[in-house]
Order: sequence, then structure tokens, then C-alpha cells
Amino acid sequence: MSISHWRRSHALGTVRGDAIVVGAGICGLSAALHLERRGLVVHVVERGTIGCGASSRNAGFLMRGAAESYARAAEIHGQDTARLLWRWTEENLAGLRAEGVESLPSTRRVPSCLLAMDEAERDELARSRDMLREDGFEVGWLDPGRCGDSIWAGTGERRPLAGLLNPADAACNPVEVLTHLAHRLARPVWEGQETVAIEPGEGARDLEVRTTDGRFVAPRVLVCVNAYAGLVLPSLAPLVHPKRGQMLALRDESIRLDYSYYARFGYDYVRRAADGAIVIGGCRDRFADAEVGFEDRTTGEVQAEIERLAERLLGVRLDRALILQRWAGTMAMTADGLPIISPVPGPWLPGSVWFSGAFNGHGMSMAHRAALAAVDAMMDDDRTLFGLDRASLAPAPFTP
Repeated sequence: MSISHWRRSHALGTVRGDAIVVGAGICGLSAALHLERRGLVVHVVERGTIGCGASSRNAGFLMRGAAESYARAAEIHGQDTARLLWRWTEENLAGLRAEGVESLPSTRRVPSCLLAMDEAERDELARSRDMLREDGFEVGWLDPGRCGDSIWAGTGERRPLAGLLNPADAACNPVEVLTHLAHRLARPVWEGQETVAIEPGEGARDLEVRTTDGRFVAPRVLVCVNAYAGLVLPSLAPLVHPKRGQMLALRDESIRLDYSYYARFGYDYVRRAADGAIVIGGCRDRFADAEVGFEDRTTGEVQAEIERLAERLLGVRLDRALILQRWAGTMAMTADGLPIISPVPGPWLPGSVWFSGAFNGHGMSMAHRAALAAVDAMMDDDRTLFGLDRASLAPAPFTP
């Protein structure tokens, strides 16, 4: 983002610490907590307000897994990498529980169900089920007629052929989770401080994060801005692609949902929130060329498709249902579907600036654990986990 001369000030002066985290979404807040627990003085700078990006605009799934099915991820990246990512997402939820998120009114344990709406998806999910069991993961399987909620009862146009169940998953109001994590920090987030530049400082090991109203100086910087990576670190722009996701919330008490659902290989999703609203979204693949960029606005075409999805999947008559809200958020995608956790080269000492992000739509499920991996690598041994050289579309070897 560009900032005018008139917006800049030096009201904050120079703020010093041991580490600067750029971005106050789920990844940045988690990274700051992990750094503080190492005894560091940490400052978090945020261009807007806490979680103003995708971290507050997602559907609130705390689920196991990544963008692809387990079988597909193993085919693309190798089974070791798939196993690592799935373990990370389990550890991610365990870590958030250790932070106390289950004390929040909106957080509840609810299994996630990956729906097979056609035979090809059923076969892929069946392979995933078998591979998950072989690798020691707990997994369930649903056949038609085994469940009585609205999706399985056939109130919509189509009934699922099968469902892969993650029995230990959860769901939340992501804004509550972010606020909870921010309150656990030793220092408040510096909101309204957009990063103008990251540069070498005056001291031999100093880095200077110049923001709208001040200078933040520390020997380490961890950038956690997800889709906005290329705006803060231009070298990441070719790797991190901003893609828009849209959803809506509706009120219909007649609909019963026993699980949080992913359908059509994760392009469509629906769940009931703790306040009773039904959150449904997706359909972006049908408008892939248009659903790009940083603008978090809704569009009539995608919203109309989500409404049709509600009719097909849930049997909702939207002339009777009350649509409570429509919204959009910008996700960070990579060409290979893997996140990035890596030092970023630049005019600073090697290993002093790191990036953690690009979770391919699964930030709530992965970012807390990924932030820990980034902090451990940055502080201990500079291991690149999922690096910037994506020619091989695979991470460097890593043993958790």
C-alpha cells in the first residue's frame, strides 16, 4: 500500500524491542505469543485493526487438514509432507485449546465432514480415509442414511454419496479467538500502523520497521501479513497470490446441521455458528479469473451462486430465510498449495527477516502451529521449512 506524505507522522518516535511482528491476524498474534514465551520484548504492528484481514473474515473452521484431500496432498507433495501438515493442524487446535479458546462462548467441539457429492470425490475421500488410518489418524466415515441432518436427509436437490469425518475438530467465532489471543500479549498491538518499509537500522544488527507514525527497531522481524505479503516484501509477490472468498450468513431454525461441512473438494462449505446463524460460502472457482486481488467486496454473481448452493445443499427457500450478512475476505494462495515459512533475503543480515503465511484458505487451522515453527526456526537454527524456491513444489526436509 502507498501512504501519502500527509498521512505520515513521527508521533510514536522510535520504539525498540527484541522482535517486531508485522500483522495482527491469527499468525502474527500467535507468533508474538511464542516469541514472548522466549523472554523477548515483542511489538506487533498492524495496518488496520486486530484481525482486519482474512483472520476475521473466514468461516470459523478449526479443522484438520489442508486445501487438498489427504490422498491428493500425498500424491502432489509426498506422504511425509501430507502427514506433517495434517499433524500440524491437529497440533494447531491443541495449541489454541492450550491458549484457552474453548472458554470462549462461540468455540465448540464439532466434527468436520468432507462431503462427496459425486463418485470421483467419493473415491478420493475413500482413499484419504484409508491412508489416514494407515498413518495413525482418527477418522470416521458416513454413508447415506446414517445421519439425519438437513444435508443428509435430502431436503436439497442432491444428497451426498459419502462423508469423511474429522471427529476431533472445532468451530469458532474467529474475532473472539483473535481478541482472546491479543489480550494474552504482554503489550497491546500497535494498530493503525501500516508498514512503509523494512530496512537495516543504524546498529550493526538492527532492523527498522518504518510505519505510518514511527520507527520500530529490533534485530528480528517476522512478517505475518498473509495475502498482503507482496506489499510488504515485494520479493514474495510472485509466490503469494491474493484470492477472494465470499460467504453469507442466514437465519433458518428449521435446518439441522450436525457437522461443519466441506463439499466439492473444499470449494463449498457450510456450518451453524454458536449464535444460530448458518454460514455458507464458496463457489469462487466458478469465477476464478475475477476473484483475485485485495478488494474485500462482495459481487452479485458469486453471492447469487452461494444462494443457489444453499438451495441445492440445504433445501433453503431464501424467500423465507433471513440473510443476515454478506462479506468477503482475501486469502493467500500459492501455486503448489503449500504455506511459506522462510527467511526472506534483502539488504539485511541473512535470517533476520522471516515470513510465515500463505495458508491457502486454512489459516485458522494452521497458523498458530506454523507461527511456532517459524519462531523456532528463526531463533534456533534458521531451518527453511517451506521455502521461497518453489521450483520443486516441495519443502525442505523437516522432522517435527
